[in-house]
Amino acid sequence: MTNLPRFALTALAALTLASSAQAATSDFVGTWTNTNAATRGITRLIFTPNGDGTLNVQVFGKCSPTDCDWGKAGVLTYGTSVADTDHWLGSAVYNKGFSNTMLVMNLFPNKTMSVQSMTQFVDKSGRQNYANREVFRR
Repeated sequence: MTNLPRFALTALAALTLASSAQAATSDFVGTWTNTNAATRGITRLIFTPNGDGTLNVQVFGKCSPTDCDWGKAGVLTYGTSVADTDHWLGSAVYNKGFSNTMLVMNLFPNKTMSVQSMTQFVDKSGRQNYANREVFRR
């Protein structure tokens, strides 16, 4: 079972690098804040357009005294079909050296975004992989 998450992260990273899909960026662009002020996970996401129809996301995680900046990652967006240009789902991958985190970001009509994060530890520390889902508002 440990090879499945590694394969999924590798496949998603390859798709992110290889794809040239154009996204409906205006639905994602901006600063999204976690609705749970007491989160121990992701506190904020900032989506910025690249000018070529693609997006970057900058993620901030809960740290003290200030939040940790994960840096920027490319976002791959998805619609409901090959003809759908109204993309409502995005994904991004962060390789932090000791772990890989895949984000799946789902936009909702009520101007909220569900973000599911799946983290796989690759540092042989014995820590268990984990997943989390949180809601964000612009």
